[in-house]
Amino acid sequence: MSKYSVLLSDADGTLFDFKAGERNAIRRTFEHFGFPVTEENVLCYHHANDEQWKRLERGETTQQRLRWERFQVFMERANLTGDPHELGNFYATQLGLQQILLPGALEFCQAVNQVMPIYLVTNGVAQIQRARFEKSVLAPYIAGLIISEEIGVAKPDPAMVYEALRLSGKAPAEAVLLGDSLSADIPAARSAGVDSILIRHEGDLPAQHPATYAVTTLAQAQEIILQ
Repeated sequence: MSKYSVLLSDADGTLFDFKAGERNAIRRTFEHFGFPVTEENVLCYHHANDEQWKRLERGETTQQRLRWERFQVFMERANLTGDPHELGNFYATQLGLQQILLPGALEFCQAVNQVMPIYLVTNGVAQIQRARFEKSVLAPYIAGLIISEEIGVAKPDPAMVYEALRLSGKAPAEAVLLGDSLSADIPAARSAGVDSILIRHEGDLPAQHPATYAVTTLAQAQEIILQ
């Protein structure tokens, strides 16, 4: 019998292949607005986007500003012109269509859902996340969705974990959080008094980390959660 009675799971990089979906969405956005789809431009966007997400984690920006400021910064660096708000809106629509799963994600959710509810706890834009998840094959196995834009704070703020616990009606000791980020997921779990599982699908586990457990596959995570 499992020591846990609820799973709180990150989404992108944990269950969903966000990198693949992001590549599709940014390519379509560049094509739509007539930007050259070059590796240089794609990397330039990624750098601008990553910077904005790190700023959000530090509380230096908001979800709404992030949606368009990443494109403003990208265009300034790439010497391109356009309306960052229009780009942000188009990109959000395209990203909302992406539902690519990481290996074993469906089987993992099916197995865990038979024993306990699964709540997704994700830093993201509500329009994008809800569009993706509600149409996903994972939807039948997800009990609830906690999105940073709707809560008003982002991981590593433990408020997102507290909201998931409130919705599930479980105490911190009954929950475990699964995620791939050492700057967002694991600190949020620790601050809320919840056990955590760090997952790195590419196998790049750090020698030292503050997570309760660390795995490289969802099958390994499933063994821990259901043990």
